[in-house]
Amino acid sequence: MDLLLIEIILFFLFMAAASFFSAAEVSVASFGRNKIDEMEERNDKLAPAFLKIQKDADSFFGTVQIATTLSLITMAIVLVKIFLHVFVPLLINCGVPLLANNAGIISVLFAIIIDTFLSLVFCILIPKALGFKYAEEIGRFSVRGLLLLTTILRPPSKLITSISNLFLKPVNEETNFLRTRFSEDEIRNIISEGVKSGALNETEQEIIENIFEFNDLRANEVMVPRTGMVALELIEDISQVTDEVIRTGHSLIPVYEDSIDNIVGVLHTKDFMKSLIDKRPATLKSLIRPAYFIPEMKLISEILKEMQKRGERLAIVTDEYGGTEGIITVEDILEEIVGEFTDSTKEELKDYSLLPDGNYYVLGSMDIDDFNESFNIELPTSSEYNTVAGFIAEQTGKILNTGETFNYENLVFELIKKIRQKMVQFKVYPIDGEFKETDEENSLKL
Repeated sequence: MDLLLIEIILFFLFMAAASFFSAAEVSVASFGRNKIDEMEERNDKLAPAFLKIQKDADSFFGTVQIATTLSLITMAIVLVKIFLHVFVPLLINCGVPLLANNAGIISVLFAIIIDTFLSLVFCILIPKALGFKYAEEIGRFSVRGLLLLTTILRPPSKLITSISNLFLKPVNEETNFLRTRFSEDEIRNIISEGVKSGALNETEQEIIENIFEFNDLRANEVMVPRTGMVALELIEDISQVTDEVIRTGHSLIPVYEDSIDNIVGVLHTKDFMKSLIDKRPATLKSLIRPAYFIPEMKLISEILKEMQKRGERLAIVTDEYGGTEGIITVEDILEEIVGEFTDSTKEELKDYSLLPDGNYYVLGSMDIDDFNESFNIELPTSSEYNTVAGFIAEQTGKILNTGETFNYENLVFELIKKIRQKMVQFKVYPIDGEFKETDEENSLKL
């Protein structure tokens, strides 16, 4: 058989081999433990082969890398020889001295360019795409052959891995074909691409991205500050707190003695209501349960784990001196991941509401023009923002943490509730004078 024909056949054989290994690698890798367990339950004959590969994944991936690399190198060598056989005589006889004198170099350069293109397209991109699309079929077809190849090439694979580890030792790293590390930015990009392709929806994207921020948040960034707390004073006559318990609508209420800095326990309203229904005499002190205290700088990821372990739903946040900074609930923590919960049993929150002390709760989402009209004042408006929260962010250049205040002329805006990077609710009051709604003669007396 003509030597050139043999070289062409060898070229396509090695190109097919490289393509096969690329497709088979991603296909077999897609068979995770859960999938293999399902195959074992069905008594699938291929389950043991997949299980062996999974147990010695490093050897498998190392073998595939060796086989793919050898195929690509051999393919390149054969293509160079083909180009030398075909083009060198043509260039020598073309009558152009420059081409004739450099026939060998030109042939090799063209061979490398063509080989690079063919390798990328037909040995990497297309095979891997097909491997993902037809993972089940290609994986089942190739697993036994790859397992046999892994057994044969295990010694050279181990040798190459050992040599690689020797060079990686100074940086305390080792070769691991199975482990893949993604940076946070890379994962965010993958998620973004998933939304564009329709594999993920925007809600799923938001939840996943919130998880990244979740691990960095601390209690003082999520808590309800002491100024926004609902708490009961420890008194003997339980009937005096009945209206307050019912009015708040909370299931858990901190109880203090003398000062809010001296929290003595937490009242579970179900215990309180049960005592009323049973008509049994009880004191507030006898109904409260021990409070769970946490430092303000504690990570909320750790708090959530502890709450799960202890069966707690509310924690008292304390400062470095033991004073009460605020409270944090399981709901507050979970809202950092999934967003704000709505309660169908409660009335929809109004843009603002009057507090017993004469101050106001104002939602961060309240339109800035509505705020100005409601309180007969003139906060500056801009095309850069539309809401109270936007105004404050523009003025301060940051997102406030709960408990932080922002002063504008005679007004104080204190952030009461924050979900992730969203300023949800403020307590608004004057530095001096009165702050009232327009309907009530509503003006800000400076």
